[in-house]
Amino acid sequence: MEIRKLTLEDLPEFIRLRKEGLILSPEAFGESISEYEQKTMEQHTNNFPKTFDNFIVGAFDEEELVGVAGFYQKRSEKMNHKGTIWGMYVNPNYRGKGVGKKVLSEAIQHATQIEDILQIELAVISSNVSAKKLYESVGFESFGTEKRALFVNGEFYDEDHMVMIIK
Repeated sequence: MEIRKLTLEDLPEFIRLRKEGLILSPEAFGESISEYEQKTMEQHTNNFPKTFDNFIVGAFDEEELVGVAGFYQKRSEKMNHKGTIWGMYVNPNYRGKGVGKKVLSEAIQHATQIEDILQIELAVISSNVSAKKLYESVGFESFGTEKRALFVNGEFYDEDHMVMIIK
C-alpha cells in the first residue's frame, strides 16, 4: 500500500473513486453524483488541488486508488490558521484495515507542516459512528452538530463538526 499526495497524473483515478463514493455513500458528501458528472475534464483539471496548502492524499493498492482525504487551508486573513479535511473516502473492500487512518494521518502530517495552521476541522455525518471513531482516534474532538445539514434522497442528515488543535 502506497500513501502519498496525488498529482494531476492521478486525476482519472481520483475521478473514478470520487464517483464511487458519491454513488455508494451519497450522504457522506455535500456534492451529488449528478452535479459531479456534469463537470468537464477541464473543470476537474482546473479545480484539482495542487499546492502545499491545498492537496489530496491517496492510498494506492498497486495502481488502484482505494482511499483519499483532501485538505485545504482557509484563505481569509482572519481564518488562515485553520484547515479543513474534506472528501474522506475509502473503498468498502479496504475499510477496517487501517487504510483510512493512514490516509488521514498523512494528510494531517502534511497539514501540520504549513506554518500558519493551528487547527484542522472536518464535518462528518452524525450517524457514521465508525468515521467518528476514526477521527477521534487521531485527536479530533466534536464541537457541535448541525441539524439537517444535508438532504439526500428525501432524508435529512445531521453533521457533527470536529476539530483538532495542532498548536
